[in-house]
Amino acid sequence: MYIPPYFKMDDPEAIQRVVRENGLAMLVTASSEGLKATHLPLLYTPSPDGGEIAGHMARANDHWRVLDGEAESLAIFQGPDAYISPEWYETAPAVPTWNFAVVHMRGPIELIDDREWLSSHVDDMVHFHESRTLDHPPAAPDSDLKASLLGGIMGFRMTVQSIEAKFKLNQNRSEGDRLAVADQLDTSGSQTAVEVAALMREHGEG
Repeated sequence: MYIPPYFKMDDPEAIQRVVRENGLAMLVTASSEGLKATHLPLLYTPSPDGGEIAGHMARANDHWRVLDGEAESLAIFQGPDAYISPEWYETAPAVPTWNFAVVHMRGPIELIDDREWLSSHVDDMVHFHESRTLDHPPAAPDSDLKASLLGGIMGFRMTVQSIEAKFKLNQNRSEGDRLAVADQLDTSGSQTAVEVAALMREHGEG
């Protein structure tokens, strides 16, 4: 990923927040038939040496068949994004642009076809997302339904070997320009634009 120095993000907490708050990721793997890409929820567990990503996909999806435990895959976690009008800057000249935060994680993927692991993994994923969505603990799953569905998925685990994060937040503009843009995003009526504005105020200095 092309990252100019002023857009490069190295803060582990900021990176983990984008990954944690992103409900859907994209997994990309090269194969003899071309690139395989699947959009799916992924759970990231950080560690000093890179961490681990756990996920699952439908057995009917042939993407998992190219995951051999050795070839590198790319997991893309897309954070909030927003269009930026040149009219919002205090200074001129200016051109339209797009502000965003994105995290790339790479590593080999090990397939896990184990009912006990899959059951625990699905519980972890449901608890994580339900707890963030509801104001109460998630209900216990229907055991018969869960058992019938587990047979239709394949689990996997990525050993994260590299992490790249790009936070493009007008760090190459003046503080006045950044604050003016953030104010405009706050009044846009878009929740994702408001989230970009918050990131700009927190990480906008180049």
